[in-house]
Amino acid sequence: MKDVSNKKLSNMYIESAIVQKEIIDRLMQRLSLINISPQKIIDIGSGIGLGTEKIIQKYANSECYMLDNSLESLKENFVKSSTLKKVCANFKKIPFPNSTFDFVFSSSALHWDLNIQESFQEIYRVLKPGGLFLFATYGPDTLIELRSSWSRVDTCKHVNDFYDMHDIGDLMQNINFNDSVVDVESIVIEYKSVLQLQKDLKNIGSKVISSKEKKLGLFSSSKMKQMYSEYEKFRSKEGVLPATYEVIYGSAWKKFNTLKVVD
Repeated sequence: MKDVSNKKLSNMYIESAIVQKEIIDRLMQRLSLINISPQKIIDIGSGIGLGTEKIIQKYANSECYMLDNSLESLKENFVKSSTLKKVCANFKKIPFPNSTFDFVFSSSALHWDLNIQESFQEIYRVLKPGGLFLFATYGPDTLIELRSSWSRVDTCKHVNDFYDMHDIGDLMQNINFNDSVVDVESIVIEYKSVLQLQKDLKNIGSKVISSKEKKLGLFSSSKMKQMYSEYEKFRSKEGVLPATYEVIYGSAWKKFNTLKVVD
C-alpha cells in the first residue's frame, strides 16, 4: 500500500513541476555549451531526480549521485540506473570528503535553505579544483503576484524571501569561485485559478517559511477568500492568472591550487 501511495506522490510532483522541468531543460542547454568530461557528479537537492535523469543521459559513463534531505523523494524509482547512488543529507553538511566531485549540479533547490551561504561553501568544499558548479535558484520577484495579494490581506509572511542575483554573485566571489557567471530571467506560468497554483506549490513540496513564521501566518477561510479576490486583479484579458518565477542561473569553477615558488 505504501508503494502505491509513493507512486501517486511522485506522479503528482511530476505533473505540478512545470517550472522545475523547464528550468532543467534550460540548464541542460547551457551545459551543452560547456566542454567537460566529469568522472564524478552530484545533483544537490535532486528531489525525485528530474535533473539527475538528464545528467545521466548526457554523461552515461560518469559516477552519479543524488543528494536530497527528503528520504521519500530519494525512495522513488524515477531514474532508471543501476549505478546511481542516493544520499539523504542536508545541503549544509554534504557527507563527502573535500574535492570529491568534478561537477556539482543543482536546480530549483538551493532556495530551500534559509542560509544559502553555508550551502555554497559546502559545494565549494566538495568540488574538485577545476570542477564545475552549475545551478538555478529563485530570485525575490518569484511569486510576486501571490506575495502582493497576501500583503493586501494581512502583514504576515506567506511567501518566502529569496536571494537577489547580485547577492549570489557577490557570495560566489567571496567564497573564491572562479569565472562565475550569474544571470536572471522571468518565467511566467498561466493558471485558471489561484487554487490550481496552490495545488502545484503543495505538490512540489513548497515549504520555505520557518515554523515560527508559519504560526504567525495562519489564516482563516475569510482571509483566503480575500487573497483570492486580490489575486483576481492580475487576471489577464485572455482570462488567465500569471505566476511569475524569477530564475537565477549561475555557473562557476573551483580554482586550481596554486603553488607559491619561494626563492
